[in-house]
Amino acid sequence: MASLESTGASMPFGPNLQGTSNTNRFQGAFPDPYLDYASTQMPRSIYDVLRWCEFVWITTGTYRMASQRVVRYFLTQIELTDADDTEKEKYQEFLEDEINMMEVLATAGDNYMCYGQDFMSISVPFRRNIRCPKCSLERPLETCTYDFTGYEFIAECPKCKFKGKFVRVDRRSLESDPVRIVHWSPYEMRIQYFPLSGETTYYWEIPGYFKTYIKTGNKFYIEHTPWEVIEAVKEDKIFKFGKDVIFHLRDEPLAGIRNFGWGLPLIMSNFKLAWYIQVLRRYNEAIALDYIIPFRVMVPVAGSTREADPVLHINLQQFYSRVMAMYKQHRKDPTMIHALPFPIDIKSIGGDGKNLAPWELIDKATDEFLNAQGVPAELYRGTLQVNAAPVAIRLFERTWVHMVGGFNSFLKWSLKRISDLRNWENVKARLQPVMLADSIEDRQLRVQLAQSQQISAQTAYAPFGINVRDEIRKQLEEEKFRQEEMAKFQEDQAKKQELEGTMQAGSQGQLPYAAPGMAMPPGGGAQPGMPPGGGGMPPGMPMQPGMPMGGGGGGGGGGVTPADMTSQAEQIAYQMLAMPAELRRGELLKLKKSDETLHSVVIGKMNKIRQEAQTQGGYQMLQQQVAGGGQM
Repeated sequence: MASLESTGASMPFGPNLQGTSNTNRFQGAFPDPYLDYASTQMPRSIYDVLRWCEFVWITTGTYRMASQRVVRYFLTQIELTDADDTEKEKYQEFLEDEINMMEVLATAGDNYMCYGQDFMSISVPFRRNIRCPKCSLERPLETCTYDFTGYEFIAECPKCKFKGKFVRVDRRSLESDPVRIVHWSPYEMRIQYFPLSGETTYYWEIPGYFKTYIKTGNKFYIEHTPWEVIEAVKEDKIFKFGKDVIFHLRDEPLAGIRNFGWGLPLIMSNFKLAWYIQVLRRYNEAIALDYIIPFRVMVPVAGSTREADPVLHINLQQFYSRVMAMYKQHRKDPTMIHALPFPIDIKSIGGDGKNLAPWELIDKATDEFLNAQGVPAELYRGTLQVNAAPVAIRLFERTWVHMVGGFNSFLKWSLKRISDLRNWENVKARLQPVMLADSIEDRQLRVQLAQSQQISAQTAYAPFGINVRDEIRKQLEEEKFRQEEMAKFQEDQAKKQELEGTMQAGSQGQLPYAAPGMAMPPGGGAQPGMPPGGGGMPPGMPMQPGMPMGGGGGGGGGGVTPADMTSQAEQIAYQMLAMPAELRRGELLKLKKSDETLHSVVIGKMNKIRQEAQTQGGYQMLQQQVAGGGQM
């Protein structure tokens, strides 16, 4: 860094204002317009700023809701990159189920809008145990009876009966206990900031109630407080956080404002507007209390002459008592009839609060205030009729780019910490840009580019919240389920048709099949239309009388080769599939008794034929392969 040598002479870094006069000839004629009453009430320290901002956030519902809507407008889907599907799925489950990252970001955004900053850290879960120094029996602290005296654990060992000081043992429990994101109170934070490098160290000013619980040995606090914090309480010191333990989401002030590492809430730029609105609300409240409900007065009606004027001839104290008694009786019994010797009248005083209330001034000031906060009127009114031009939407999104950048930096920081704690592969994450998530034209263009294979399907469907890989798996599962259900339906239909065909054939006295087991002609000669060698029947040909099923002898004898048996089993399988289900079971039972080997091969062939039929489009293909389109 270059340095300036001191020469004793002044070295101005701008126009030399020495010797110039700052007087104005109108200085005494008019007061300074910036010396208003609101300026005298502005907070003077960062902690006064935080308390004032918190008060406005809690007591002004319009401002709070408008700010929350701005935060949630930018909370889009989290995109994970630089990792395989397994790692992404693991991180996605962690972000959604374990720490609920969307809720964490929403809370961080609310703190950012209110205080101008949020201090966050990851709470590493641990289990505190105590170990006997004599027999080394280790037990969870929460299950033990102990005294916390002098910052030591005094207990009795149930195994060796040792009584005295036990050894503290803290163990991480990342797998059994969930990780938590902690939002620290800005009132308790202390910052040490070095302006030349931006290096920042964070401290925690431990609050008094926390110290009291630790010093008095409150078991809940003793069992869950990190030991480093307990040591800080013991030594009556502030707690220093380690490097990169705290993530500070903040609204950076201007370079000329020496804020020493603190963020500056945006509402401080609109302090005078907020003050003006509160002044109007205060007087509006006074008007509502005093001028909304009119004050009613009963008075006697004056007569036309002096002699007829009741005010000149009656005791007004008695008149007041009589009228109030009458009014009290009317409250109890509205039907009661009352009488007075002269007419009376009711005069209303006040009741013009509607004309006095400055509601137009309040609405105008509120609109100006929220517009100065960067919140469009359509957004904080919640009309859901936003017809703003694309340029206006883009300007609104660019206005809050620093907040979205802070969210993305926090996602990157938190996932880096989690990957280090759990020994996971480090991934990168960011919030999906709002213009991609909400622009219909951009979505349509991306889908068209994906269809023309110019971009990936994941890039096209990401704005819809769709994971293409997950959808492909779901499609395959649905297709498998559809095929299984279609196969069941076709099988039920086939059984129904088979049963109807059997009943129809029985009514006509015909057999739809040839009885198996009949002897072949002497010499085992082949029947006309059969394959040479009598190896069986061709697919689709009905069985002829005098032939056993398959054309071969039972028992696997006669020098049958494996190839012959395979061919024979395939032909028998087609014949079996052409039979009704009830008859098929009987024939398979007979075949098993005669030749178990052939029966096993036939069963395998039948299953193979069914699978091939399903693959080629269902049982209709199988019906075309079996004899005469017979039922399965």
